[in-house]
Amino acid sequence: MDTQSAIKLPFNLKIIPTLENGIPFGVPFIAMFNPESFEIQEDVVWDKTVPPGKDSADPKFVRIDPRKFSIEFMLDGTGVNTNGVKIPVTAQVALFRAVTTNVRGNIHRPPYLLVQYGTFINTCTLQSSSVTYTMFDMFGLPIRAKIKASFIERIIPGLSDVLGMLSSPDLTHRLQVKDGDILPLLVYQTYHNQDYYLQVAKVNKLKNFRRLKPGTTLVFPPISKT
Repeated sequence: MDTQSAIKLPFNLKIIPTLENGIPFGVPFIAMFNPESFEIQEDVVWDKTVPPGKDSADPKFVRIDPRKFSIEFMLDGTGVNTNGVKIPVTAQVALFRAVTTNVRGNIHRPPYLLVQYGTFINTCTLQSSSVTYTMFDMFGLPIRAKIKASFIERIIPGLSDVLGMLSSPDLTHRLQVKDGDILPLLVYQTYHNQDYYLQVAKVNKLKNFRRLKPGTTLVFPPISKT
């Protein structure tokens, strides 16, 4: 692996198997390339039951479901990022499956997980994953692939509070713009307050914050204590 890639590796996406209490246990999966996309979904459940004789009703709050998030990243077996050392894509997929999917005999289920990328740290379990092979050698063996994985958040008392502090608005966040994203909503998702969108637009030197270009990475700086 070249020096530049080795320096960046500690900051790459990590998927770490853990015990039920969130303590790391086993060999982690470290992505060679960081995610091409990162999507977080939050679902609020409302009771929309309409009483007899009424046309409509004010929805009643029921609960907030565990967060779901999806990550998409690339695997490469050409050696482009490892100083010419070719790590077979099939081996990389096997390691990913060993960490996320394979049933562990001691717990009779796939592993509990901790996913960390930048300031995003989350205890979770894998919901689904798919592998798309995008390039092959002359023998038909895959040399490049793309993994899309979806996870469901796990709440571990005490530990989740600590991880929430590490992912708080007091730290710098970076988000990649997806088609249809609008700045006030991204600001709300980061700070739980959309009032900072003009400041975020200024930090990112956006000439027109109403039209965000998909694929652009935006920086969300810490909120000042004052």
